[in-house]
Amino acid sequence: MNIHDIFIIVQYILYAGIIFIALVYSCLIIFLRRFHHQNNIFILNLCINIILTCIYFIIYFKAVYFHISPAFCIFFHYAFNVASVEIAFAFVAFTIHRFCSIVYHTKPLFKTKQWVIICISSQWIGQFIISLPFVFGHYPVDILLI
Repeated sequence: MNIHDIFIIVQYILYAGIIFIALVYSCLIIFLRRFHHQNNIFILNLCINIILTCIYFIIYFKAVYFHISPAFCIFFHYAFNVASVEIAFAFVAFTIHRFCSIVYHTKPLFKTKQWVIICISSQWIGQFIISLPFVFGHYPVDILLI
């Protein structure tokens, strides 16, 4: 067993640990009624983003060793871009929510769950739209193959 294999094993253990902690925290937010607060909904969104990112990178680092078709490779790079920005976008959505809640504290919209849904859905839509150049770009196939 060489040093590269040891690093891969450690990497998978860390990803599994992160997924486990995010799942436990998500379950606490979902099942305990006292945690059903607007800020915790954003934390739940962040946990879901972390779980999806970890799962994607586990698949990605395993799949880079296999030869895949160019069409699937374009999808893989699109998903790579989405996975790379989704955690940051979750923090941005939470920051925008907190900013509007503090600055516009007299406006009733910013105190509702509808505003939380708007922020989170905008985050998800934004991250999928900002990653679209990987689908519509004309990249040579040898660049897309890792």
